[in-house]
Amino acid sequence: MSLAASYAGRLGLTAWRRKSTLLGVVAGIVLLILCLQYSAITRSSTSVQSVASALTVNSNNVEKVEVGGPKRTLRNHNSEAKEESGDNPSPQGNDKQIHSSINQPGNNAANRDNVQFVQNALKLNAASEQTPLEKEELKTTDPDVKAENVQLHEQFSPETLRSGHSEKETVSVPGVSTVEDIQLQAHYNTYDQQGLYQMGIPYVNLDPRHPYVPEHRLLHLDLKGAPPKVSFLKRLFPLVRQLGATGILLEWEDMFPFTGSLASISATNAYSKEDIQSILEAARGSELEVIPLVQTFGHMEFALKINEFASLREVPESPQALCPSLNASFEFVEKLVTQVMEVHQGARFLHIGCDEVFQMGECRRCRTQSRESLFLSHVSRVANMIHSRYPGTMPIIWDDMLRHLSPQSLEEFHIGELVEPMVWVYAEDVYRFVPTMVWEKYASVFPHIWSASAFKGAFGETLYIPNVKRHLENNLRWLEVMTAEGPKFKGGFRGIAVTGWQRYDHFAVLCELLPAAVPSLAVNLLATSHGYFNQSLRNKLYTSLGCAHSTVSRYSNAQDAIVNLNSDPYLWDKFGRCFFPGASFFKLTYRLHAAEFEVKEYIDSVMHNKGWMTEYNVRRKFSSPLRVDELMAEHPRIYHTITALIRSAHDSLEDVFDSYTISEWVEQRLYPSLKILEQMQRDAVTLKSNKIWPRRPLPPLWDLKRLGVSMPGDSDTNSTPQPPGK
Repeated sequence: MSLAASYAGRLGLTAWRRKSTLLGVVAGIVLLILCLQYSAITRSSTSVQSVASALTVNSNNVEKVEVGGPKRTLRNHNSEAKEESGDNPSPQGNDKQIHSSINQPGNNAANRDNVQFVQNALKLNAASEQTPLEKEELKTTDPDVKAENVQLHEQFSPETLRSGHSEKETVSVPGVSTVEDIQLQAHYNTYDQQGLYQMGIPYVNLDPRHPYVPEHRLLHLDLKGAPPKVSFLKRLFPLVRQLGATGILLEWEDMFPFTGSLASISATNAYSKEDIQSILEAARGSELEVIPLVQTFGHMEFALKINEFASLREVPESPQALCPSLNASFEFVEKLVTQVMEVHQGARFLHIGCDEVFQMGECRRCRTQSRESLFLSHVSRVANMIHSRYPGTMPIIWDDMLRHLSPQSLEEFHIGELVEPMVWVYAEDVYRFVPTMVWEKYASVFPHIWSASAFKGAFGETLYIPNVKRHLENNLRWLEVMTAEGPKFKGGFRGIAVTGWQRYDHFAVLCELLPAAVPSLAVNLLATSHGYFNQSLRNKLYTSLGCAHSTVSRYSNAQDAIVNLNSDPYLWDKFGRCFFPGASFFKLTYRLHAAEFEVKEYIDSVMHNKGWMTEYNVRRKFSSPLRVDELMAEHPRIYHTITALIRSAHDSLEDVFDSYTISEWVEQRLYPSLKILEQMQRDAVTLKSNKIWPRRPLPPLWDLKRLGVSMPGDSDTNSTPQPPGK
């Protein structure tokens, strides 16, 4: 019995242990399931954050931007390093912001490559997430845009994504499970698959769902020294209106037909009064408001270069700025304004310049006052005169001379009540030139403010074609800045002037001509008129520029991209077959680019890299006729290329400019190469004319003696002096 009882006890204990073990296993499984669920939730949150961060600019020089968050991004931009680093090198000249010698330290081309181009992804996201009310608000009368909105909504609607029947396959991201996350993933991957990043459109923190569009979008026309024909302007005005411009900022300078005591400052090829009336009527016919611009302080070279007005200079040797301490200076400005306003009666705004007054406070009268007081007193005096004579006209001034002035000084002269500043920055990094503290100062003084970007004439004094990629980023950055800074002002931003400088100043040569910059103007006007720039504007851009294109396969490959600014920053490939005002000259600039490269390569080869037609050979008429013939074999073809370009340039510009402007451009761009080629031909004839050659050594160049180079006979008593070389 005792043995049986002992066995039964052990059996009961074993059963209890088994039950305990089973309960422990069940509890462990439950705990493991809970841990796995918690881990899955954590991974899902992390993956969503990673997808969101993938849509941000991932660069050491760029602040991270959360998707949908209106956060300002800042980057350093090196104006010159971009071209020199090989990122779309410019064939024409040095990069720098117009009227500025400041070199911008910053990132190189590699850093620029880190910029992500996700503008269209945000648009696709907007198309899939809009409410019925938002859909109604986004309706448009433009058939191209309307068709695209329908296509985007159908392709990326929540229903399509839920059913798994999206036209574009997506790459799954682990941990993304919600419908919203799947939509975000689909937009990012679709954007990547479409290859839109190849368009080279810079990422800027703009929301296409709620774009900021400036009220006024002005096309700035710089007329100094090269007036476009009235017939060309009549063709241009309807185009810029179609692209979204609301007005024209006309900088007359010496192209205005001044009369009386001011007649001598007008150029001999200035517009007539009849021409001006035709221009203003054409602008009104295209519903474009005209704002005249007349310089009243700095950049007065067009007037002060004349002997009659030389006494008004601040510095006798330089006509750059007039002396504000002379009553005669104010009387002169008064006459300028009066004559300009006579033909602009009823103008709501008058731009009075006042930028880059480099020479101020230097004459004996002005030295007794501070530069700050000199500038503000002159501006206030001119502005008060305008308000008195033209009560409905508000003066505008360039802002650069205000950036370093104290708010107290601005308040003392009541500048905020007298003028509205136009803040100009043509580089990509607007905040580098106008930091936040300047915006806060302006907001405390001025109720309204303007901005100014550029579509040409900003990155080199001798360029002949604008880099559209850089200008587009400048304009998109301005939209970003205006969105962020506008609420600080009581009246906000009045608008933006998209400037197109023709010369850096009155004495400079021509930079990009207007017809060569029409595609750049179109791209940048569309951007500022819509608040963004992406694939949805393709049809509007192509239609405006007279391009034949297909609307079927809109996103199929890179060929259908609206632009490709990475490989085609000058838009030669994209718009070389289009028909717009000045299109023939735009096409000619591509031929010029190729010809300049070919001529330079040929000249370097013949005169520097080969050893038979150098200056040394030519000076001594000492070379091999056989080798000379070899070197000159390509000369006729190269020479014909340049002469053909000259004829083509004349033909393509004849409808745009007068003969003075055409001849100036040809002399600047093509004539130097022609002269070198013609001199090479003469040198070749001279070298081949010799039939007998002297023994060596050849006579040295006697001019080297003044540089310390010893000549035969100076110290060598055994040598016989030779006659000096020529």
